[in-house]
Amino acid sequence: MRPLYWIVALGFGLLTINANPVISWPGLSPQSDPVSIPAPQPFSLQPPSQGEPLEMSRNWAGYVNSSATYTAVQATWRVPTLISNGSLAIWVGVGGAPQRRLLQAGTLTKKTAYGTKTILWIEGLPQPLKPIARNLPDGAPVHIAITHVKAARWNLTLQAGNYRQIFHVRYPLTAKSAEWIVEDPLINNKFAHFPTFHPIELFYAKAQTSTGVTVTAKQSMPIDLRIHGAIDAAPILVSNTTFAVSLPAFRP
Repeated sequence: MRPLYWIVALGFGLLTINANPVISWPGLSPQSDPVSIPAPQPFSLQPPSQGEPLEMSRNWAGYVNSSATYTAVQATWRVPTLISNGSLAIWVGVGGAPQRRLLQAGTLTKKTAYGTKTILWIEGLPQPLKPIARNLPDGAPVHIAITHVKAARWNLTLQAGNYRQIFHVRYPLTAKSAEWIVEDPLINNKFAHFPTFHPIELFYAKAQTSTGVTVTAKQSMPIDLRIHGAIDAAPILVSNTTFAVSLPAFRP
């Protein structure tokens, strides 16, 4: 089976979009339409059934759907609590497989001896990552939706807690894939240390094709993250539109 080594670099810089200042979490003004995230539900971490197709990546774990052209993708999660030091990104995107252009948005959490910091960000490769909000607390609800408007115009809706903002992006892209990903990011052209964490759940993992068909994580290809050949993180379906990404220590 052909491994998929999609590498996504999370560098810090500016993406050409409608200008918006980087703001800290405390003091954000409430916005409309707060997202509702289900309470975490008990689920059984079972490996994929025998013979189920599976792809591998050096730095991705999650699901990808590449059976159509896509006009929207979304997912919801909580800012993770990292157990050990390291960096971890969670994001949704369109494009990237098999093309090199990728429009994405998500969170990046970094834990060091001095504490943990999480930012909300957007990125359109090859432009570097643009931080949108800083200092998101552990457990904060996050909802991301990327929607095609027309021609090269896309809307990126980012919601974290009571903060909600829509960014209007000009990004030429015919999206041949949709992704829901937990990532060991490249930062300054170097893989970050991949931390340990409790299973991360992504809810409402759905995408829409150019023909109006809704596809879900269940209909998509699972991707294992493998470092030095061993599984370091793997996705497990909870329902049609919900999955968890877990470490081997949390698998039976």
